[in-house]
Amino acid sequence: TANLLDPIPPALLDRMEVIEFPGYMEEEKIEIARLFLIPKQMEQNGLKGLRFSEGAIKGLIREYTQEAGVRNLDREIANICRKVARRVAEGKPVPAIITKQALPKYVGPPRYTFGLAEKDDRVGVATGVAWTEAGGDTLSVEVTIVPGKGNVLLTGQLGEIMQESAQAAISYTRSRAEELGFDDVDFDKIDIHIHVPEGAVPKDGPSAGITIATALISALTGRPVHHEVAMTGEITLRGRVLPIGGVREKVLAAQRAGFKTMLIPRQNRRDLDEVPPKLRRRLNFVFVDSMDQVVPVALAAQREASVAARLSR
Repeated sequence: TANLLDPIPPALLDRMEVIEFPGYMEEEKIEIARLFLIPKQMEQNGLKGLRFSEGAIKGLIREYTQEAGVRNLDREIANICRKVARRVAEGKPVPAIITKQALPKYVGPPRYTFGLAEKDDRVGVATGVAWTEAGGDTLSVEVTIVPGKGNVLLTGQLGEIMQESAQAAISYTRSRAEELGFDDVDFDKIDIHIHVPEGAVPKDGPSAGITIATALISALTGRPVHHEVAMTGEITLRGRVLPIGGVREKVLAAQRAGFKTMLIPRQNRRDLDEVPPKLRRRLNFVFVDSMDQVVPVALAAQREASVAARLSR
């Protein structure tokens, strides 16, 4: 077994059959913890009758571990059981159930955070979903328009592929200025700043293309982005939406973050078979082939004052 294929010589890899195992989903980790990890640690620490609430298990998974497997989750459960066993040995009262609120007492303050949906509709802010080694996570894209000379600034430690995806989104958006309703914008008098928060974390890949385009169109038109909509998909210069990878993990990230609608490329529809039916029912999936289908779903109809048009005068 191996975590990475890169160190394997190509000649050897060509003679091997590669079987990839995806990371566990959150619901799978909860069941593994409930049926195996917790009983094992209770037995090893001589405990009886101790229970973990589902909120406590979710809290351990989301805020104290960040992994594809359950190794660190097992360690955190063991840490809690040892501390409870110590209280039993000292003759101190022990809880009958470990709740989410009690976690800081046993394992300290939360170590990780996970992305959540915005609380309200905003102009120039769209949320995508990204694949990570520990599963999926949300990816916010912010676009602001400032006075300038037609420059484009990309920040947030974006990789080369993601920068090219942003350039494709900009070219598509400018080519559709009249249809999208901002043909009065003079791009030679404004600068476009595209930022992806968490600048210390490297980001790459083409799947944020439609997210960048949506945030850009929102900033140029003054139409807010629906905060309950998440999206993923590669964009071409003609506005076509191409398939992406990691659908299973991205759907989990969208559902965990509280989104209600998710835009995904139509060609990825078959990949939803990998997502448990219970999880699929929690999201409204909209399958798209082009940005013309993305804009009506992602952007609100009403407009605010367009900063780009005002700066162009």
